Amino acid sequence: MVGILIVSHGRLAEALISSIQFLVGNLQKIRGVSIWPKDKGKEVKDRIRNGIKEVNDGDGVVILTDVLGGTPTNLSLSFLENEKVEVVTGVNMPMLLTLSSYRKGRSLREIGKLVKKSGRRGIILAKELLRSRRGK
Repeated sequence: MVGILIVSHGRLAEALISSIQFLVGNLQKIRGVSIWPKDKGKEVKDRIRNGIKEVNDGDGVVILTDVLGGTPTNLSLSFLENEKVEVVTGVNMPMLLTLSSYRKGRSLREIGKLVKKSGRRGIILAKELLRSRRGK
């Protein structure tokens, strides 16, 4: 089973994990790494490395980060050299719902593509959706 590591600014990682487990129950092989302004880059990289080890059972790890260009993503990118790591930015609940259902029996690459697709599909401008349903 592909492991999940969420790396974020502040408490976002833990909040997302708590929220997804509220919806689907306890998930295996999922951890969060929070980054704070006072943290040193080496410390954070060590926490990411340890998180990868904790959730990787041999099938690889998808690292979900909050924003492209931010410290969580920038530090996570250094782990892409490992073939068993995929990094996807813009973490949201639809991505985690997809992972809760589809991470067994699929390759890390497949899962990365599914997560990206579900994350994008989950971004909706509600007014446009309502208008299209009314035929306007």
